Amino acid sequence: MKIVIVASTFPLSQEDSQVPWLRETAGRLLRSDHDVTVIAPAFRGNKRHTIDGVPVKRFRYGPAAWEMLTHDSGAPNKVAKSKLLKFLTIPYIISGFISVLWHLVIKRPDVVNVHWPFPHGLMAWLPARLTGTRIVSTCHGAELAIVRNSKKLSAVLRWLLHHSDEVTCNSSHTRSQITKLCGADFGVHVLPYGSTVPEYKDRGERRDPGAPKLLLTCGRIIERKGLPYLIEALPAMLAQQPVHLVITGEGDQKESIQLLVAEKGLQEHVEFAGFVSNERLGELYRTADLYVHPSIHDSRGDTEGLGVVLIEALANKRPVIACGVGGIVDVIQDGETGVLVEEKNSQALANAVNDLLTDPERRQRLAEQGYAFAHSHFNWDRINAELVRVFEGTSVAETVSRPATASPRVL
Repeated sequence: MKIVIVASTFPLSQEDSQVPWLRETAGRLLRSDHDVTVIAPAFRGNKRHTIDGVPVKRFRYGPAAWEMLTHDSGAPNKVAKSKLLKFLTIPYIISGFISVLWHLVIKRPDVVNVHWPFPHGLMAWLPARLTGTRIVSTCHGAELAIVRNSKKLSAVLRWLLHHSDEVTCNSSHTRSQITKLCGADFGVHVLPYGSTVPEYKDRGERRDPGAPKLLLTCGRIIERKGLPYLIEALPAMLAQQPVHLVITGEGDQKESIQLLVAEKGLQEHVEFAGFVSNERLGELYRTADLYVHPSIHDSRGDTEGLGVVLIEALANKRPVIACGVGGIVDVIQDGETGVLVEEKNSQALANAVNDLLTDPERRQRLAEQGYAFAHSHFNWDRINAELVRVFEGTSVAETVSRPATASPRVL
């Protein structure tokens, strides 16, 4: 099968850690003998290249110095803060449209998989219809947050989804948002992702037993990750026992988080690791005592679509504490695969961390159960096999048929 993937972000090099789940998806499709090409925007003028054998076609939409609409902290966060970047969305869509049209005419693929269908569906719909290519739109939640407060934009996304051949999403939460937009009988495939970091089933050699307990949190440093609430919780944790927090990733909130750490005098207890390789991330999972994920609903109403880092933590047998928002509840079942706390509640975070750090048997039980759940429900072979069936049109879409509060079912 010839497959074209259209996305806003794709790794810029073999060492780039951005959207590892999309990179893994493309790579696995290629290794399954499918012809795969990725179309993505240029970032600061970078040119066409190859990642894991997958050709990445970059379209230009401005001077190299201006091409920073995507990557790092994500387009929605950047556009909200810059008039220049808002203006660049116009040439971004036009240039993407031309690139997709050209490639579909030349390549004649069987399917075009559009990630974040607003705005990328605007690039792909007409080229796909002109060339007879199937359109599979994949929602991650961010596109729904973008259009939420605009009737016109909501109408555009609704039209694009209704005029797709198939629609997939990453979690039951995202599916509920899609059916709210498109109707309760609208068919949606729930296709999550698996872990993309090396797994360590055993912790191996441990650091100094007298060292502070290691807390880990990963992902882009943006508003919906809720890091201020974790920093606010640290003094209450330190009052019980020594802890050290490692924060990986970059983003537009990094400077403000660093200032908050300094204001509270917590510099020696917090480490900003930046973007790390998969190997280094695996080492951090291996030695962490707890993985903490304090995600929230941000000022735009956006929240965690799934939380792939949570799956990575479970796959590495780490006990997890997270806030029960968005797609997180597909991964963390309170008391079974981790601990869920109320969002934006620093005291609840501190209490949960303190409780687990003083209960090693419970930590071990949650880690074991989470590991089993991750391998059962977030299995890459099964996920990609189902994705291929969606591309072929042989999979039956799941629709919302139960209350959103019910225990979610994923693959």
